[in-house]
Amino acid sequence: MIGATVFELFHCFGAKPEHQVSADVAARMLGASKCRYLAVNTHTIASVETGDELPVGYADATLGSVTALLGPDRAITPVLNINHPVTAGEAVQRARRAVELTGVRIIKLEVLDADTLTTSHNDAVLAAARQLVDDGLEVWPLISADVAAYRAALELGVPMVRVMGSPIGARRGIDDRVRAAIDVILAGDEVPVMLDGGIGSVADLTEAIELGFESALVNSCLFTDGADPVEVLARMRAAVDAAALVPRG
Repeated sequence: MIGATVFELFHCFGAKPEHQVSADVAARMLGASKCRYLAVNTHTIASVETGDELPVGYADATLGSVTALLGPDRAITPVLNINHPVTAGEAVQRARRAVELTGVRIIKLEVLDADTLTTSHNDAVLAAARQLVDDGLEVWPLISADVAAYRAALELGVPMVRVMGSPIGARRGIDDRVRAAIDVILAGDEVPVMLDGGIGSVADLTEAIELGFESALVNSCLFTDGADPVEVLARMRAAVDAAALVPRG
C-alpha cells in the first residue's frame, strides 16, 4: 500500500453469510480487481487450528485454498481482517491469535458499534490500535470521519488510515454530513487514506479519486441484487483506471 503509484481497489469477499464466495470465485475476484492484498477474516478464530483454515468470506474459501489456487506466480499479501468485533479487547485478542496462527503482521482493524455493526467505535478502535502498534504490527484502523480521531491515529504511527464515507452497507458514498471532515483529513497528506464504508457505485469510486483518496474498499455493493462480484469488480477496475488518467487541477 505504502508508496503505491496506482489507485488501489481493495475488497473483501462478502459482508454476511448470504454472500457465498468459493475459493475459485475469490481468486477470480482478485484477478478482476488487480488487488495485491487478500483480506482474511478472523471471525472463526476460536474454531480453527491453523492459519490456512481462516476464512476468506463466509463460505468455504480459506487462506489456504485461495493462495493455493493463485499459485506462486501471483504476488499476493494476506491481511488479517479483524471483522465485526465490538470491543477493543475482543479485537486485540483476535488479532494476536491470528498473528500467532499465520505469521501475517498486517492488521485491518475495526471495532464496530454493537447495535448495528455499521459504524466505527472510534475510541475503541484507537485503543485497540495502540496495543497492536505496541506489538510491532502494521495496523490499518477504520474510523468514522472525524478529524480528532484521524489525528489520534496519526499519533500512534499507523501507516494508513481507513475513513468511512457512510455506514457499512449503506451504499450512499460520502455522506454530506462528513464532507467537511474528509476535506480536512485529505488536506493533511500525512499518510495514505482509504475510503472504506458506504461505497455503492462506480461514481463513488471516481469521486474518491477526485478528492484525493489513495485507495478504496468495496464489499457489500459487489453482491447487490445477486450480482456477480467478479463482473462488478472488473467494471470498477476499468472505471478506476480510466478515472486515474484524467488530469486533476
